[in-house]
Amino acid sequence: MVHPLRIVPPVRAILFDLDGTLVDSAPDLCQTMNHVLAARGYPLLDLGQVRHLVGHGARALLARGFWGETAEPPVADPWFEEAVVAFLDYYRDHLTDQSVPYPGAVAALHTLRDRGLALAVVTNKPEALAQCMLEQLQLRSFFTHVVGGDTLPQRKPAAEPLLYVLDQLHIPPHQAVMVGDSETDLLAARAAGCPVVLMRHGYSRGMDLEQLRPDGVLDHFAQLSPLCAG
Repeated sequence: MVHPLRIVPPVRAILFDLDGTLVDSAPDLCQTMNHVLAARGYPLLDLGQVRHLVGHGARALLARGFWGETAEPPVADPWFEEAVVAFLDYYRDHLTDQSVPYPGAVAALHTLRDRGLALAVVTNKPEALAQCMLEQLQLRSFFTHVVGGDTLPQRKPAAEPLLYVLDQLHIPPHQAVMVGDSETDLLAARAAGCPVVLMRHGYSRGMDLEQLRPDGVLDHFAQLSPLCAG
């Protein structure tokens, strides 16, 4: 279901979330999570469980893997910090073993770029890993900017990562669209003053996306280009 009248042209920039929006990365995150859990004697998780935990960066994902979906990363805990390092070290070597762009994503990026729109990635994944993933999947060339969860002091759902990119592009928020898959993306876009559309295929933690009242909910990337026309 889409609501094109809520997005007022001209649209000059599209800001994309990465995990769960452009790329189905859950299989490699699941493999990495289970590598860390097994080494520390914790029960392994299945892919469906990990899909439900993704969205707030590696530290939050790992805390939820250890202690449940409402867990928050502990502060100044050496044991946990060692686990984070182990997670990131393993994940760096297995970023795209099974991760792939969602159907239609590459075609949509070609269409939007050819139309002259500025494209950027705003993710809570560490910037170096985001850059590496995009390079390995041959997506990096589409984007003028890649902002990760550690690029700035703030991360989504704060507005600052989105506003940082738009300031670099000299584009006002109302002429950009955030494309994400979760409440985190919606809150960041609302705080920044951007329209926001959500992809139904992503990692929404079981939330009803329509209930979040975004400006559009898309079933496939083929719906994105017409939504942002004008």
